[in-house]
Amino acid sequence: MSAADGRDITACADGNCEIAVSEPVKIPFKGPRGPATLSVTEVGPNSVAYTVKSGNGQSKGSVSGPGQGCITVLRSNGSGNSCGGLGDAGRPSPQPDAVVIQAAAGEDGTAVLQLVSGR
Repeated sequence: MSAADGRDITACADGNCEIAVSEPVKIPFKGPRGPATLSVTEVGPNSVAYTVKSGNGQSKGSVSGPGQGCITVLRSNGSGNSCGGLGDAGRPSPQPDAVVIQAAAGEDGTAVLQLVSGR
């Protein structure tokens, strides 16, 4: 799987990026309420798991299976998660005052992460 920003986690600092990861990694980014961190805790063939921390809150997502992924919407007053089949979802749409995080599991053990900031 290829990603627009390759494996450069610093591309995510502003809350907008598309990167590929094949091992656990911590990705700092600017969230709706200041500094936030996306921690990929597990990645393998057709699986990905992560935790998003912002302020005192956190959100977790994990999937396994072909074509599976998770979307987390991080807002200043909390976050929401949904996981399942992504199909041909493409890049998530920006939402006002939010960062949308999409993690798509890949067959080759690489996950593609997309962060889209609505600022």
